[in-house]
Amino acid sequence: MRQLESRCGEAFTIVDALEACLRSDERVFVHFDRTSRRRLRIDSAGSKQLAVQRGEFGGYVRFDRSGRELYLNAPALSADGADRLIEAGRAVVSFGSPRSSTTDQALYEGSWRNRDGQVELEKVASDPTPLMAALAEGAGPDFTVRSLTVSEVLREQVCADGTGPRGHSLCRGVSVAAVVSADENGEAACLDRYAADLDRIDAVALGHELALTAAAFGPATGTFTGHSIGFLPSAAAQLLRALTTTILSHPISTPEPLITAVVDDGRAVDGCFARAFDCEGTPTSAMDLVTRHGEQQAVATRVGTVEGTARRAPRAPTGHAVWEAHRFQPQPGASNVRLTPGGMAPDFRNGESCLVVDVRNLGVAELRAGGQLAFRLLAVRVVDGRPAGAYAPVVIEGEAADFLAALTAVGETASYSDGPFAVGGAPLTMDLARLSRGTRPGSERRPSSSSGQGRG
Repeated sequence: MRQLESRCGEAFTIVDALEACLRSDERVFVHFDRTSRRRLRIDSAGSKQLAVQRGEFGGYVRFDRSGRELYLNAPALSADGADRLIEAGRAVVSFGSPRSSTTDQALYEGSWRNRDGQVELEKVASDPTPLMAALAEGAGPDFTVRSLTVSEVLREQVCADGTGPRGHSLCRGVSVAAVVSADENGEAACLDRYAADLDRIDAVALGHELALTAAAFGPATGTFTGHSIGFLPSAAAQLLRALTTTILSHPISTPEPLITAVVDDGRAVDGCFARAFDCEGTPTSAMDLVTRHGEQQAVATRVGTVEGTARRAPRAPTGHAVWEAHRFQPQPGASNVRLTPGGMAPDFRNGESCLVVDVRNLGVAELRAGGQLAFRLLAVRVVDGRPAGAYAPVVIEGEAADFLAALTAVGETASYSDGPFAVGGAPLTMDLARLSRGTRPGSERRPSSSSGQGRG
């Protein structure tokens, strides 16, 4: 089988070509990244299909001449096109911005990786039975595993500051995705788990979550009227993604004590976006975006800051720069966000629970402008770990800080979910009575799950 190999040498060849085009009063900072995948799909009949996606390096070049700087988008640059990109920068650099001070910015130099070795897709291809059996065990006798997809993912990035520091970061991981339904014509659910290696993924837990999700897609048999509600890991990741996105544009103003903290861990071993540095070359680390005291910490790039609760900007970039090509500038962002465990660990295997399997934003454009959020929750009634009927959708409203303060228990992170940034999903419980805007039954049409449910 074809392997996914590091290709950072190709990226640095492009860097060398760019630097060879420069004049004495010019310099460049370069950041390129790429993502490649090997994907093995196995259906219920045992048929197998392998696909390989070869990722190409792309990113941006920050061109500097005589104290002015300009960001040049380079989505698929080659060494042969380096001279044309530099000439384009020279033509418009006078319209650029004064060069930002980098006195307090420490650039990463060297090579980092989250793990060694390849993902053993060959072993799965030769004998998928153990993995399929684990998924079936978790799903239970009333549900069938329709397909299994195992993907090795390689994310790689390089940075170079003129003739100065050069950095290389490699993140290798694996995702296991499966489709489960009650019968051939029943509603199907598709979820996945991601980790640095295959043996770090709990396939039994994935199968169980898939069965509960498929059951929630069925006809509603009741309306939830209580206050304590649980979230399965995939739904918790959807919620946390929305909350994180909101607080990075509307910081928390009034702190409240929490039973958890929101952590952004740039080098999380099992994170989809584990990396040694951000798109500006600033080293990453683990940092509380929101502490257990409810205080939001400030993050910064070279040109932008999210000040947080204390309204004080950091003295230096914090490793949270994300390249946004449509804005032609790095923006403050996140990498691998998760909640720290807190309260009594949620137990959804005993007793009766209302468990959320899907979280969707409602009225994002209108509500987020004022810091308010509204979500439509799709939930299932669960008795001793098994589905016992779908609930009608529930709508909840409030500010990001309200949702964090309403959490009563958070378990260990089960998996990170891919997207604009990675989000850790963990089982959690929430007291809806603590939300400032309360709850109401959802009137929206229940979504069809015939094409499966995406994560995050």
